[in-house]
Parts: sequence; C-alpha cells; structure tokens
Amino acid sequence: MKARGAGRGGGAARPGARHGNTARAKRPDWLLLGIVALALALRLWGIHDRLPDASLGVHVLDDSAVEETDRTTVGRAWAMWRGGAQAFDPNPHTGGWPALSFYFTLALQFLFKLYASLSSGASSAAQLQAHIVGTESASFFLFARIVGALIGTLTVFLTYRLGSASLGRGVGFLAALLLATNPLHALTSQHVSDPNLLALLFVLLAAGALLRVAAQPTLRDSILAGAWIGLAGACKYVPLVLGIPLALAHRGFGAGEARARDEGAFLARPALWAGLGAIVAALFLGSPFLFIDWRQTLVDVTGQRRALFSDWVGQTSFPISLPAYLGVTLPHAMGWPAYLAALMGLALLWRMGGAARLLAMIPALVVLANGMLMVAQERYVLPAIPFLHLAAALSIIRLTQGLVARRSTVLAPALAVLAVAWPFPELVATRHSLALPDSRHVSRRWIQEHLDPKARMAVELYGPVFDDAERAVVIWPFFATHAQAASPAYHPEFLDGFDYHVASEEISRRFEAAPRAYPVENAFYRWLRGHAPVVWESDIKTTSGPHIVIRRLPRDISSLEQRDSLFAAAMPKPSQLDRIELWCVDCARLFTRYSDFQRTEEWARRGLRVGVPSMEPQLRGALAIALWFQGHLDAADAEIRIAIARKPRESDLRTYHGSILIELGRHAEALEELRESLRLDPDQQGAEALREQIARLEAATSGSR
Repeated sequence: MKARGAGRGGGAARPGARHGNTARAKRPDWLLLGIVALALALRLWGIHDRLPDASLGVHVLDDSAVEETDRTTVGRAWAMWRGGAQAFDPNPHTGGWPALSFYFTLALQFLFKLYASLSSGASSAAQLQAHIVGTESASFFLFARIVGALIGTLTVFLTYRLGSASLGRGVGFLAALLLATNPLHALTSQHVSDPNLLALLFVLLAAGALLRVAAQPTLRDSILAGAWIGLAGACKYVPLVLGIPLALAHRGFGAGEARARDEGAFLARPALWAGLGAIVAALFLGSPFLFIDWRQTLVDVTGQRRALFSDWVGQTSFPISLPAYLGVTLPHAMGWPAYLAALMGLALLWRMGGAARLLAMIPALVVLANGMLMVAQERYVLPAIPFLHLAAALSIIRLTQGLVARRSTVLAPALAVLAVAWPFPELVATRHSLALPDSRHVSRRWIQEHLDPKARMAVELYGPVFDDAERAVVIWPFFATHAQAASPAYHPEFLDGFDYHVASEEISRRFEAAPRAYPVENAFYRWLRGHAPVVWESDIKTTSGPHIVIRRLPRDISSLEQRDSLFAAAMPKPSQLDRIELWCVDCARLFTRYSDFQRTEEWARRGLRVGVPSMEPQLRGALAIALWFQGHLDAADAEIRIAIARKPRESDLRTYHGSILIELGRHAEALEELRESLRLDPDQQGAEALREQIARLEAATSGSR
C-alpha cells in the first residue's frame, strides 16, 4: 500500500507540505473527538443498571441478576487476597479462563483500596470486603465498569487510528463510528474486566504492529506484534491463532519488496522466531499459572473442550457453529447493512493484496476458530468486530465514491447512515430492559413477603437466590451442555415433599426448542403446567430477566417405592456426577432441617448411589442423623464412623457421633469425640453449649468411678 503524502510518482512531498501537515496536526480533530465522545457517552449510558443491591440480602457473587462476567472476574480476583485477610495467592486455580482479566480486576481492587482508605479510612480486610464483595460493593462495581467503558472507548479510537493509517481517514472515521454505536461492543464495555474486551484491545494493538511487519519486518515490530497477541491470548485463548498472520507477515506481504520467499530463508529470519517467542513469553507473563499449575490447566481445558464441543441445550443447530455465526450471530451483532458491507469489504481487502490481506485474515481467523465450537456466542467474536467494521467502512466509502461519481448524491450518505443506525433501536431496547427491575429480585421479594419461611421450595437455576439461613431451598440441577446427565432429576415424582416450584423459563424454553432431544424434560414441564397451579409470575412488560413462575405443588405426588424404582431406572449404575449428588445432598439437608428424617434417609441413600467419593462424608453424616432420630442407634453409629474415616477433621461429624454415643450409653467414647470436635474448631457455632455438655459428661463420668 502506498505511503500517504507521497507524490504521484512516489517522490518527495511538495515544499511546505510538512509545515502544513504540522499545522493541521496541532488543530483538534473535532470529528474524531465527537466520535470518541459519543462512544464514551453510550458506554456510560445506564452503567449503573444491575449494580449489586445490598437491600436484597443476597451475596453479590451469588446474585445471578448481576452480570456473570462481573461476578467471575471480581470473585476470582478477590479470592487471591480477600482484602488482606489471607496470604496473597496469585494462582487463580483455574485454566478454563486465562488469568489476565483476573489480574486486571485485582489491580482495580488494589486501586479501589487506595481510594477507599484515602476517602473514608476503609483499609481493614473486613471494610474492604464490604466495599468490594459485600454490602457496599455497588461502588466498586461502578468504578470497575467505568474503567471498562474507558477501555471500550479507547478501542474505538484505536479502530480509527488503524483504519486511517492503512485505508484512509474516511474509512477510519466511519469504522470508528460503526464501532461506537455497536450494541454488543457498548454493552460489553460495561462489564468488569471483560476478557473479550481486553482481548479486543490487544488484538487492535497487535494489528498495527503486524501491518508494519508486513511492510518492512523489524525485530522491534515483530516482538511487539507477538507480545500483543500473547496478551490477547492471556485474556482469551482464541486470539492465539493470530500467530498465523504474524508468520505470514514475515513471509512477505509488502508491495514492491524484493524479499526472499523461499522456505529456508523464511524460517531462518530471527525476527520471525523472536515474534513467535514473544507470544509465548507474553502469554506466560499475563497468565503464568497456565504453565506453573499445568495439571489444573489440563483438567480445566479438557473440561472446557468437552463443554464447547458438545451440544448446548436449545442453542446448537449444526455440528459446528460456523454457519450460525455467518448466518445469524454476526448479522445480529453488526446489523445486516454493516454485515453485508463487511463481506464486500473483506473481498476488497483481499483483492488489494499486500498488507491489506492481514486486515481480512484477522477477523476471518477469529470467527473460524470460534466457529469450530458447537455453539455460537456473540461475545466470543467481539475481537473480530472492529476489523469487520473496517471492511464495512471500506466498501461503503468505495460505493459512495462510485455513486458520487454518478451524481447519486442522495443515496451515497444514506448507506453510511443506514449501517450506523440499524442496530441502534436494539441498543435502546436493551438499555430500557436493563433499567427495569429484575424478575429474580422481584420474585425474591414476593416470596419473602407472601410465602411461609418454612415452605420447602424447588428453585431452578437463573431463579431467585436465597441464603441457607433464610429459606429451605433446593436448586434443581441443570447442565447447559450434556443436559441428558441431569435427566434423572426431571421427573415430577421427585417433587414429592416440596411445597413450591420456582421456574425460570429461560431453562424450559431451551428444552422446548429441541423437543425430540429432551422428551423427559419437556414431559416434566407439561406435568407442572397441568398439576401445579400458578400462585405468582413475573410481568414481562414491567420486569427484565427471565420469566419467573411460582407454582404450588400438590400433596402425595408419589410414594417412596415409586421414587426408588424411578431413580434406579434413570441411573442403573453410579454416574459419579457431582451435580446430581449435590442435588441429593441438598434434598437430604432440606428434609433434615424440618425433621422429616424418613425423607432425609431416602435422599442420603439415593445420593450414595451416585458414587461421588468427595461427597460421601456429607451423605453418610445425613444418613446417620436420620437413623439416629428414627431410633436406629447402632446403624447410625456405623454410618457416622464411615463418614469420620473419610473426613476425620470435620468437627460437625465428631459432634454428631458424640451425641449418638451418649444415647448408646458409651459416655467415655462420647466425651472423647466431643473434645476432638472442640479441638478441631474451637469457634464453631454452639461452642459454648458444647463446652457445657463436655463439663456435664466429665462430672458424670468422674462420679461414676
């Protein structure tokens, strides 16, 4: 591509041109400032919506009404230091996400600590917990979201800079305007350290260095390009595919360059290997525990791979998601006018040859890599959006120039206006929806005000959240991937003993989208609609979030024999699924809470059939309590001993065992267990009563000697 400002024959600039350019550079670019100001305004618009609400009494990291990315990044970062209440642990203990977004959030938490200590003196670990993940966390979330809005605005400017430097100022301006008004980009910019947005930032920075490498490779530009790609990979794995255009840039894209193209000379270039090495080095610096804790990374990446390459309930329609990205996701994310213009622009960029092809390859590789997964998600392809807007702007500018040449002056600007304005109504509608009360919060308040606190509730995922101390609630298991694994739970017979079912129709909608694949689940919801009357439901016009429906369940839905037979048929051998066993644990706890010990025994034995070793002590303990209160003391003693053997440092198990031994008349053994419980946890709930009980036992045993 020709350098801007050169003469017609590529000679020197006209005398005085440099002075004129310098003078223009000193003047503010009002159009660019206007676009940047518009971008910032749209990203600050409604940024206070869906902030944590302390008045609800829900822990912010459990509140599904708060954006999931916000809760994940804040929670992972907070777990590394807890405001100073623990030794600093930089290991995020996950390889499912690269960790740079967590470290960036950690930096924001440290910065907020400095602000809080200067403004209000809040510097203790307890005070910081209140400010960041506790009752006053709204201020931190707002602060972190504003930082995200600034980063999003910066990427709009970088899009202009990249476009104007490589394709002309008109293309740069229009691409920046398209990105500034894009709903996906605007809403993602309001998240806390969103990894997709951070990856986009580094991909844009890498693109400028890549173009310089393609024009004239230098060691500095190659290392810069590799470093930016590595940092993008430390946010999301997919941008690492940009190592391919980095290698191709070294192979030779420059126009008019007499560059060696044979394979040996290409592979022998030090700058190439320095750039590829910089990718690995930057990835390590940005997310070091991907390498240091490689076993955890292997486990999590394997789990992610299994999830991303499997069916997602109600969201997978092709063996791979590429057709969905090309035919649905990208047109929705960009708007059809901009998307069609982008397809034309990609073809133009490829025909231009040289370094321009890199601008076409970057979004193509990002979309292609994500398209190999089983489900299409708009946020995954966010790093491709600015480059698609550059392509769209190029084709619109070229088409406009052709129309102006034909004196079609009315139609020419209409193309750009249509592309910019097309997605704007959706942004307005989304902002209006997010400003409404969330259905999960509204339903929670209704339940707290109208239902007996002792009511036993089965609540679906994405429904209202309750603390254990507030209500007896069991979260019904749901898997977005491998949904058939949760099928044993989707039989109405297992609702026997519950008083209410709280449905989030976000889940039933997914099952209903694929009726042939999920006959058991759809039959479950048909039964609910036919047998459980609605006592309350959210108003879709005045609330946002999923449609919540609360139903009163009938009595005597099934017998124990029916439930056992059904569970044995649904799970003929141990499935070893944590989520199903947790469901059984939660059901056993719920019925223990209300002294329904027959059901406690039922669910504990059912959970043991699932076969997850880590949860066996909890189930054995619940079973022992149920047998104890039903008078089967010897059986209770046997079960609690197995539980203690599996988890010897659990103080509660020791306390229960001591109580069982007292009823068995084995006071010396009981005294030993109660003392061990107190030694393991001196500050446990009821510690004072436990000390009094030990004193009475000591007096009784000493008096009997």
